[in-house]
Amino acid sequence: MITLLTGLAAKASNADSLMIMEGFPKDEVDIEQGVSACFAGGIDDLLVMAGGCNFPVNTLAPDSKKVFYSGIYACKTDEQDRLNWKLIGKLPEPLAYGVTVTCDNGLILVGGMNNTGSYKTVLRLTLVEGKAQVSVLPSLPCYADNMAGCLVGRHLYIAGGLMDGKASNRVLCLDLDNLSAGWKDIKPFPGMARVQPVACSMDSNKLCLFGGFSPAGNGEEARLAMNGYVYNEATDEWTEQEGPRDDKGEPLFVGGGIGINLSESEFLVVGGVNKDVFLSAVNHPQPDYLSHPIEWYQFNPYTLYYNNDGWQILYKSQETARAGAMLAHTKNGLYVIGGELKPRVRSSRVVRYPKR
Repeated sequence: MITLLTGLAAKASNADSLMIMEGFPKDEVDIEQGVSACFAGGIDDLLVMAGGCNFPVNTLAPDSKKVFYSGIYACKTDEQDRLNWKLIGKLPEPLAYGVTVTCDNGLILVGGMNNTGSYKTVLRLTLVEGKAQVSVLPSLPCYADNMAGCLVGRHLYIAGGLMDGKASNRVLCLDLDNLSAGWKDIKPFPGMARVQPVACSMDSNKLCLFGGFSPAGNGEEARLAMNGYVYNEATDEWTEQEGPRDDKGEPLFVGGGIGINLSESEFLVVGGVNKDVFLSAVNHPQPDYLSHPIEWYQFNPYTLYYNNDGWQILYKSQETARAGAMLAHTKNGLYVIGGELKPRVRSSRVVRYPKR
């Protein structure tokens, strides 16, 4: 179980106990500016990250080009405030916007995209004598990016996102103990399609899915999913669940955020975009949308805790108010890596939550 210094009764005022870590990868040109939508996880006491993307040149210009990265990096984690990243390998292709799960002392990297399109590849990343070793697992039956995923027991689930280029309700499952069977479709989640949702597991046999948005199309404007659904493997049924609320009791959108399990029966969700600002931008874009200061975009500053009793706010901090960040844990702590502070502007800061 991942432990937090303040425990599960933590209050939003404890944000000053978060630690800002110095150091970000520098071995690829412009990656030091920070990335979003990378792959990341923990292996023993090492943080490992790979891929990601940013807009390094003329960031806010209309013609600024998004750059994708392929480097695989690792750094040791201890009680110091600096992370010394080392390049330990490369992905077969530059990639971002996929799913990472930590499993069997390694990472599984699913799907993603780059400037040439979306991918259906599934990679397993392990470390051998300090170097990254990348092997191939059964490919997805479709191209997938901007989806969510998690492990439920030994089942790897991928849900929503863009599948074969279209916003989807599709849910795919791979039994890690029966790889030869490949990916299987399970019952799609109800309601609208969800791009950039958040997924975690509960009680060893449940898949939880929250947030995400359905893009505009067929004469309809884009819509946000403020609720969630839980899939029970035992009953093959989806059940609607209430979404989180902010410290004023207002519904909180977690699309663009990231989740991580603390144990089999609890998880955290961090970051995401602001529902009102985002929905206005996608449905009624304005020419000055990229020109505002960071605080104008009002990204989600809450660290949210969820178990069978519902939602609770653990922290409120602008340091974790990011979209497209990654969460990773090692035996030395839980880390928020990268993400964007506003559209186009990435963060190279890594935040560590305190240990109990």
